[in-house]
Amino acid sequence: MNPVEEKEKSIRDLVNHPWKLQSLLGDKPKWNKLCASMDVIGDAQIAINSYFSLPSFKAENGGYLFLYGLLQAFFLQQDAINNLSEALFSKKINWKKEYPEIFQIRDIRNSSTGHPTKRGNDDSFHFIARYSVSKGRFRLMSQYPKKEKLEFTDIDLNQLRIDQENSVVEILNNVIETMEKEYNDHKSKFKNKKLTDLVPGSFSYSVGKVYEGVYNHYPLVEMNFSIIKETTQIIKTEIINRYGKIEALSGLSDVIRRIDYIIEKLEKWIENDNLLNNNDAEVFLDSFSDRFKELEEMLFEIDKEFE
Repeated sequence: MNPVEEKEKSIRDLVNHPWKLQSLLGDKPKWNKLCASMDVIGDAQIAINSYFSLPSFKAENGGYLFLYGLLQAFFLQQDAINNLSEALFSKKINWKKEYPEIFQIRDIRNSSTGHPTKRGNDDSFHFIARYSVSKGRFRLMSQYPKKEKLEFTDIDLNQLRIDQENSVVEILNNVIETMEKEYNDHKSKFKNKKLTDLVPGSFSYSVGKVYEGVYNHYPLVEMNFSIIKETTQIIKTEIINRYGKIEALSGLSDVIRRIDYIIEKLEKWIENDNLLNNNDAEVFLDSFSDRFKELEEMLFEIDKEFE
């Protein structure tokens, strides 16, 4: 795998982390820009790789088409990286100042295949010397009428490829480092706050006392049920603090959905004094115990992640 493709894959992995994904999905235009940018970075790299795997050619047997395609692939990849930066960090890249090698590639593309027949306010006009077109290089003639200047520039395409790849890898490395720092900073907020500690040691006792309400008129059912309900709500709040939404973790979301439904049913039976000898309530409590054990296992795994 090409280094650019490796970095792009690493960014995809970071983007798809449940915590980051939820924050990104909240802004649809940015999310769509990010997805398009990641795709184009990889797609453009395929085009670049394909160009340099071509057999030798000249202008008359596909040379212009291949050359136009390569320079456009460079340009598209650069634009995609800039838009990636905008989507993730709301920051545009100043090519000229921050990455002069890429700025030079952009300038070559604009002069040779982007706007050769007019740049600026009739400032310059450019011609690719047909005899010079080859897989590895071409010659660009540039006229600057206001300066009464004529230039010939030999473009080394292999060097452009190296410059592009080095700069792109550097930029993507910076993106990865920034995203990893963001995630580590987020995790550090919860370093000493374990979700499993939110479950009181007396929780099983409280569940047992609600069970007693099914078999006899136990007077403290409501008090113990309120502990169950409050504990569940506190856990849900802390999960949201870590991931933005409970739905960020599909398996966890499904377990909590079932627990919420059980609590809702039990609450109605308790409020209506309809718990005693209620077979449905007994079955629901059985299910609650099983689902809460599942939840505790998931909380343990989350705690490991946030250590």
